[in-house]
Amino acid sequence: MGPKRLLVLDAAPGELLDRELERLVGHDLAVTLNLRRVADPAGVTARWAGRVEFTDVDLFDEAALRAELTRGGLGFHALKSRAGVPLGSALLAAATQTGVAHRLRVIGRAGAGTDHVDLAAAARFGVTVTHTPGSNANAVAEFALAQLLALTRNLVPYNEAAQQGRWTSPGAPAVGLSELTLGIVGLGRIGRVLAERAPRRWA
Repeated sequence: MGPKRLLVLDAAPGELLDRELERLVGHDLAVTLNLRRVADPAGVTARWAGRVEFTDVDLFDEAALRAELTRGGLGFHALKSRAGVPLGSALLAAATQTGVAHRLRVIGRAGAGTDHVDLAAAARFGVTVTHTPGSNANAVAEFALAQLLALTRNLVPYNEAAQQGRWTSPGAPAVGLSELTLGIVGLGRIGRVLAERAPRRWA
């Protein structure tokens, strides 16, 4: 039957892309990578030529994406996405039609949520939709904490001044985290991790 065909709609950032492609190719998948959001398309193409196929399609142009999914009558068994690329009923109908050699069977999202997919249409056309809830909870919570520190300590202006060789003293002492109250709206996966990472005196 040959390897399953996979279209990676939007690439992982930076060095993660090579690791992701290595894993996918290692699972004997015939991978096609959309270069539209790749930071260094020439470098990626040079490194992966012969092992991965390439395309360049605007994910928010439904007609162009539909044409890519059915190009040459081949089709894809699976789509992988990181962002919330809208995958509606007409697109799913085209990707699962009997005229394509490889009908779409799986949509996988590296992230939380599946609201970008018409789930009723996916069920109707026999497409399984998966995602990875909580996979980035630690990273997002730690980024939020870093942003809080940057704001409370005024780090961005101080960093810019230091880069320009200017050393300035604050007009007043910075507010310590222990003097502040942290409010977290919603204790989902990210909120719970942020609460665990925050200083204990925050309440």
